[in-house]
Amino acid sequence: MFGHDHYVPILKGKNGEFGALQTLAPSVRTALTPLLEIPPIDWDYGQGRPKKTIDHHLKKLGQKIEHAWGRNRRLFVDLPAWIPEAERMSDGEHPLHYVFRSLRTRGVEAIPVVGLLRTDEYLQACREIVAQDNRGICVRIQREDFVEFDDVGRTIGRVLNAVGSNMQNGDLVFDLGSLTPGERNLDARTVIRLINQLPELSKWRTFTFASTSFPQSLIGLPPSDSSWIPRQEWTLWLDVVQSGEVLARIPAFGDYAISHTEPPEVDPRIMRPSASIRYTCESAWLVLKGRNLRDYQFPQFHDLCRDLIQRQEYSGRQFSWGDEYIDDCAAERVGTGNLTTWRKVGTSHHLAFVVHQIATLIGS
Repeated sequence: MFGHDHYVPILKGKNGEFGALQTLAPSVRTALTPLLEIPPIDWDYGQGRPKKTIDHHLKKLGQKIEHAWGRNRRLFVDLPAWIPEAERMSDGEHPLHYVFRSLRTRGVEAIPVVGLLRTDEYLQACREIVAQDNRGICVRIQREDFVEFDDVGRTIGRVLNAVGSNMQNGDLVFDLGSLTPGERNLDARTVIRLINQLPELSKWRTFTFASTSFPQSLIGLPPSDSSWIPRQEWTLWLDVVQSGEVLARIPAFGDYAISHTEPPEVDPRIMRPSASIRYTCESAWLVLKGRNLRDYQFPQFHDLCRDLIQRQEYSGRQFSWGDEYIDDCAAERVGTGNLTTWRKVGTSHHLAFVVHQIATLIGS
């Protein structure tokens, strides 16, 4: 399906990320395969309960994925373990079944994602989807699995057997998750040692190594200023593939775009978000941060964009839809949108930038 010159962004299934996928140029779109995580239901802090039923939460998901990604193009879809084991749609259908039935009717070529700690019901749902769609399975393992299981390879084999698939029809994603500040110096040798513990890597259809160092929030960054956040996941992947160490298989690159692995749990009634632009550069994110939006409002984004387009790091309005929007916003040819708009802008630029990075690296 793809080799190590490909890109696998792990994206939250929210409107900003869907919008970014929809803006991609054909050359960028063909160079990546997204892994979409279906986000949890938002919590109603006033009522002390979920804001929606599971039916309402998933109702338009298939339509959104089709509009964002299109047909006849594969992607991975993960329903992480936020759904209680006994949760079902109102008619008794398993939520994963519902999602894939909706995608199937729209011609979306989705591949289910499974981890090593999923319930028997989830595994059974995957097995039935694999049998019906005949597109195989994506196995997503995490660093905790190397501690949880005495033999990760044997456990992966049990999962493959449970879902009725095999390595030749499987995509393996080694998701290191969030690189905390204390792990900034995590070295390539440690990662290579873990990779080489994985079973028969050459047999898998694809193999991806993913992680992220983007913080959970920008609260600690100074307002009305610019900050740099190192893209440790990119430099770690580079160190792994260029180490010269014996590597069972060169992995494709994966990250979480401009997000942390877990969104912060914040009561929106007391949250005071700031205006900010997350802009991906060669080895770091440039974060331009304004003041809180409740008091200083959205017109701050015009000034942030004017600041950005004057910097040498700006890629130019032709680089991506996000860059074009930044240029238009700086000139006040467009409005400032909302927070979803700026997640779309930042993600659009990021996806195009990483595809360009990988292509440049492989080409050289």
